[in-house]
Amino acid sequence: MSTDRALRAALTRLVCGNATRTNGRLTVTNLAREANVSRATANRAPAIVAELRAILAETASPPLKQHQQIDATRDQRDAANVVAQHLQVRALLQRDSANRNGKLLSVVGKLDDG
Repeated sequence: MSTDRALRAALTRLVCGNATRTNGRLTVTNLAREANVSRATANRAPAIVAELRAILAETASPPLKQHQQIDATRDQRDAANVVAQHLQVRALLQRDSANRNGKLLSVVGKLDDG
C-alpha cells in the first residue's frame, strides 16, 4: 500500500473513532502511528496533514450555543447547591431549637415536680 493510501486510511480510522494503534486523538503523531509510518513521512504528505488540521479546526471548540448551555447548566447547579445549603442550615437551626426547647421543658418539669 502506498504511503498516501496508508495515511488516508489512518485518517479515516482516526476521524471515525476506529483507531487501532493509538488512543484516537487527532494528531499528526497518531496519524503517523496509525499509518505505520514515521512522523517525517507523514509530514511529507501536506495535503493529508492539512486535511487533519482542517478537521481539528472544525472540532476544536464547541459552538457558542453549547457554551451557553453549559453556562446555564452550571448556573442551575449552583442555584440548587445554594438552596440545598439553606435547607441544611434551616434543618440544623430547627434541630438546635428543638434541643433547646426540650431542655427547657425538662427544666420546667423538674421545677414543677420539686
